[in-house]
Amino acid sequence: MAPAIFYFFITGARQRRASIDYLRRMWAFSGRTGRPGLWHAFRHFFAFGESLVDRFGAWIGHVDRVHVDAIDGGAFDAMRADRRGTLILSAHVGATDIVRAIASRYQDRPISVVIHSPHAAGYNKLIQRFAPKSQVKLIQAAEFDVAAAMVISQAIERGEWVVMMGDRLPVDGGRGRAIMANFLGAPAAFPQGPFVLAAALRCPVYTLFCARCEGRYQADVALLSDGEAAPRKERDAALSALVGRYAQTLEGLLQKAPYQWFNFYDYWAAIGDGGARARDGKH
Repeated sequence: MAPAIFYFFITGARQRRASIDYLRRMWAFSGRTGRPGLWHAFRHFFAFGESLVDRFGAWIGHVDRVHVDAIDGGAFDAMRADRRGTLILSAHVGATDIVRAIASRYQDRPISVVIHSPHAAGYNKLIQRFAPKSQVKLIQAAEFDVAAAMVISQAIERGEWVVMMGDRLPVDGGRGRAIMANFLGAPAAFPQGPFVLAAALRCPVYTLFCARCEGRYQADVALLSDGEAAPRKERDAALSALVGRYAQTLEGLLQKAPYQWFNFYDYWAAIGDGGARARDGKH
């Protein structure tokens, strides 16, 4: 895998700069010594390549629950025991697909994953080809609109787990769709859609990450919201608080596994630069 990663590292100047910027912010935020440079960025790129291999390995059964720490007990068991539909907010961290693949093999709960891609149907066919017993399906939401919200709401009503990423703006980078929150010491833009939906559905909301730490993957599950509706006059404040808790949870994870966050674009750019942010995020 190293030659391919090295090629993308050499040719991806913008992604390289974004990686170094993120790592320097991470080092400063967590009080680490030194100043990340090109070698640290290459480790960041290589960690992303490893995650791609591990994700596919999980779906074809080469990675199982014995390879993942903290996948049993605590908040994870509570989430599995609750038969209500659940919204799970994840992030572009590590290989969360590992947990989804394992969950689909060990329970009868359907799992829907919302992706910002027009190729959801093709991905669903690929999953069925390599994992015909999988309970996972993908929901296409290239733009988070009313139709996508209805599909997600219906899945929750059926008692499914719905997984959404909470750390990347929609592909159009719309100004009005971002919520600002402090992240690694500076304001950053988070997508509005997942959090508005979390506040509106009145269902349990969990965070779920799976990052490689010291050669093994570790599941990280936490209750973010119990689904209680906020009074109308307090909704904006409740929404901001929800995004803030999500950002803090993600910060805590990244302090333990700084190379496991895979957003290779200028995450702290001004909201007005949303188009460039979204385009870079495709790499």
